[in-house]
Amino acid sequence: MERRGSHLGRVLVVDDDAAMRRLCSRILVHEGWHVATVNNGREAVAYLASEREQLDCVLSDIQMPELDGFALAAAVHADDADLPVLLMTGDPSLDGAVKAMDSGAVSYIAKPFDQEQLAAAVARAARRHGTARMRRRAESVHRGLFGETEDRDDLGRRLSAALAQVWMAWQPIVDVSTGAIFAYEALIRTEEPTLRRPDILIGAAERLGRIHDLGRTVRSAVAAAVASAPPDVLLFVNVHGLELTDEDLFTASGILSSHASRVVLEITERTGLDPAVGPARVAMLRKLGYRIAIDDLGAGYAALGALATIEPEIVKLDMSLIRGIEEHPTKRRVVGAIATLCRELGSRVVAEGVETLAERDAVIDAGVELIQGYLLARPARGFGAL
Repeated sequence: MERRGSHLGRVLVVDDDAAMRRLCSRILVHEGWHVATVNNGREAVAYLASEREQLDCVLSDIQMPELDGFALAAAVHADDADLPVLLMTGDPSLDGAVKAMDSGAVSYIAKPFDQEQLAAAVARAARRHGTARMRRRAESVHRGLFGETEDRDDLGRRLSAALAQVWMAWQPIVDVSTGAIFAYEALIRTEEPTLRRPDILIGAAERLGRIHDLGRTVRSAVAAAVASAPPDVLLFVNVHGLELTDEDLFTASGILSSHASRVVLEITERTGLDPAVGPARVAMLRKLGYRIAIDDLGAGYAALGALATIEPEIVKLDMSLIRGIEEHPTKRRVVGAIATLCRELGSRVVAEGVETLAERDAVIDAGVELIQGYLLARPARGFGAL
């Protein structure tokens, strides 16, 4: 049975105790997770085999008939090494904890637990494994593009060449109330022919563990461009989730830190933040003077959770919500509700990917204050006027 929440992600709860299933489901739905429940390990294996949507975490009791939690964790780990399994037990012991880890479980929680303990444990399990999945997706993309036998040394050389030839394209963000340019977003480009597509360039950096190199290159290029930018506009810079582990981003002597008051760092909603460390990292960036934006809101699972965790100054709506909005009443209601909520929270909203007059008019009617897209201007090398 699946219970629908507000959508932080998807969790499978496995327990032969109906009361415990209901308790876990109630706690997690309240936190904003979609929750599916099954009665035992065998049903969990069958569910995982038939379910097409990606789960973010499996929460399982240990003591169950036929297939216990240890065996379930091992089965899950054998099929999907990145899917986290969190085990629950009413009889905690050191041996049990060791066995849980050996079976592939990522954590071990003792019953009884309170709501905050369970919610935090599930959030940590789901978010800490986002990076592994991201890297696996990047490797899959590269296998499709370059084949299984691609030479990592060759990819490394091409990535180095791409970073040496990076330049930034700038796309304006416009305030609809004045018609003036509010900001420019920096978009990475390179002259390296095999890595010209930004998603492939980023994927190569993920695969090779060089996201810090990529991020520093972008920040250096943005810092060099500040002097030529109009003095009264902000500059939006995308931050990959893995950059939040790069200490250069958080130091006063960092590449971009001296310009922090003019910079909005975009943290994508697709990546998410570890609730255990994310808020502290964001607080450090704000202390340096940066503003924070959530990018791609509506593209992934963490919409409301990201708003609550990051408390952004800016929220950027994913273009999937904007495309054809004038023809979709539900999209208009969703965008209007987000715009209202963000105003109440003190955030401003950007509609990305506005390509037609009808889309522009619809997002303005929904209460959006800032717009960006091909209707206004395409990304260009300089800070062009409208």
